[in-house]
Amino acid sequence: MKNTDREDKPTKKFYGLFQYIFDFYNAELFDDQIEDCLIVITRKKNVAGHYAYKRWFHVKDQETDELALNPSMFVKFPLIEICQTVVHEMCHGWQFHYGKPSRAGYHNKQWANKMIEIGLMPSTTGTVGGKIVGQSMDDYPIEGGKFMEVTEELMNSDLFTGLYLEVNPEIADLINEDSPLFDQVKDLTLAQVQSKPKGPVKAKYSCDCSNVWGKPDLELHCKLCGSDYVRIK
Repeated sequence: MKNTDREDKPTKKFYGLFQYIFDFYNAELFDDQIEDCLIVITRKKNVAGHYAYKRWFHVKDQETDELALNPSMFVKFPLIEICQTVVHEMCHGWQFHYGKPSRAGYHNKQWANKMIEIGLMPSTTGTVGGKIVGQSMDDYPIEGGKFMEVTEELMNSDLFTGLYLEVNPEIADLINEDSPLFDQVKDLTLAQVQSKPKGPVKAKYSCDCSNVWGKPDLELHCKLCGSDYVRIK
């Protein structure tokens, strides 16, 4: 009989990674207050993620929330923004269970205050000066805030070597033999490939006001201070 408990199976690695991220931030930023939820993939266009209250039902667990992530952002954005998306949605989870959400999709002041408390600044523009409430909401890390403090530990681990990257028409032009992503995508998306990506899978970049983490060889510009990010390791 085949071993059904192998930890190297793609589904376990893929969802196990995001479960670990969820549990990590739940402990570090929310004192383990966020209800366990079902982490799923969404392919809704122009949405990095969403949170749905009591979307699922299980005979033992009863009604369970849903936290959805869009795989298209895994290649397009720095790794820190993936973590921001998870925490952004976790704040919705906190509000559903301990606060008072507004109408569907609206980010109200209570949600915004929780984001600021854990170290993410809500902004309709994703930059300084944007409104902190609204229907469509971006965010950026607060320098010296809790989110940046604990994320430094996460980014310095080998956790993200388990990130699978989707190969689809939207990112096909990014995946060619001359691209630094080629070996990473090839290794991480094919179930039968066991070798690890060649070279580092993440790098740290710094500008005049903040640090971010992303894939090697990114060209990044900071909208907050106006300077380019420089890779420091």
